[in-house]
Order: sequence, then C-alpha cells, then structure tokens
Amino acid sequence: MKPAIKELMNDHQTILRMLRALNGMCLRLGEGKPVTTDDLGAALDFIKVFADYAHHGKEEDLLFPAMEEAGFPRDGGPIAVMLMEHAQGRAYVQALAAALERVRAGETAALKDAARAASGYSALLSAHIGKEDNILYPMAMEALPEARWETLKTEFARIEAERMGPQRRAVYEALVERLLAAYPAPELARPAGGMCH
Repeated sequence: MKPAIKELMNDHQTILRMLRALNGMCLRLGEGKPVTTDDLGAALDFIKVFADYAHHGKEEDLLFPAMEEAGFPRDGGPIAVMLMEHAQGRAYVQALAAALERVRAGETAALKDAARAASGYSALLSAHIGKEDNILYPMAMEALPEARWETLKTEFARIEAERMGPQRRAVYEALVERLLAAYPAPELARPAGGMCH
C-alpha cells in the first residue's frame, strides 16, 4: 500500500473512533442523560481541525488533483461525489456549531438539534469513509504512476506538519480515547456503498 494512502486510512480509523464517541453522546442525549458542552465542543474542534482541515485537506489539495492529472474528472464521477459529501459534512458541522452556541447561551432544547447534526454527520462520514477506503483509494493506487506517489508522500508530510504536527495529533488521539471511554457506543456500520447517487 502507498504511504500516502496508508496515512489517509490511519486517519480514517481515528475519525471512526470519534464518530463512535459522537454516537455515544447522541445516545446519552436521546436518553435524557447529560453530555457536557465542553465534550461536544471538543468533538466539534476535532472534526473541524483533524477531520476537515488536515485530513480532507490532504485529499482536496493533493490526492484529488493528482487523480485529476491521471484523467479523473473533478465535476463528475468519484471525485465529485467525495467533494459533495465533504460539503454535506461541513453543513452538518455548521449546524452542530450553531446548536452548540445556542446551548451555551442557555437554550437547552438546542441539544436535540446538536444531537441531530452530530448523528447526521456521523452517518454521512462513516459511509463516506467506506467509499474512500474500498473504492476511491484503490482506484487512485491503480491510476497514479509511482513517481506521483513519491511527490504525494512529500506533500502529505508538509501538510501534516503545517496543519497537525505530532504533538497536536497526540492531543487529538488522546481526546478520542477519552470521549470514547466516557460515551461508549456500538461499532459503526460501514457500508462500502456505490459512488453514484
């Protein structure tokens, strides 16, 4: 397996663990049990920085353009579907952030909106990860020449250093484990699914 793809798939495992913790939070909220706004806020920060800024950044800024160079269209096919799902994920994140602000302002009923946004994000992203791991990444590994993978390896290291770094990554990984312990939930189902809608 190409180091760049291995890195993305390792990120996916960390993200899936956070999605399980998010599901655990949603289950608790659904049972009328408390979930702290600090924990919801920490999960939101992880999603914005680890999942979107760093991980999706590697895909959108590096992998997808490399796939376009190899002949994959940006406005159709698998790349278009992935970009659309990234955008859908960001809409859920905005809804979660807005609901969390309302909760912090004293509107406890907004916890239901926060849970709905978190649950929608989790369902979307777990299916999205299945598509990338099982369909998109194998297509990329087959299509890109070896020299391009060497360039990607270097470019991925640059983005990782700029947007994450080993200390920040360790903090996020510890956060995921803490939230997963505090809000246990069943393993996420990850259908491979098709690329077309």
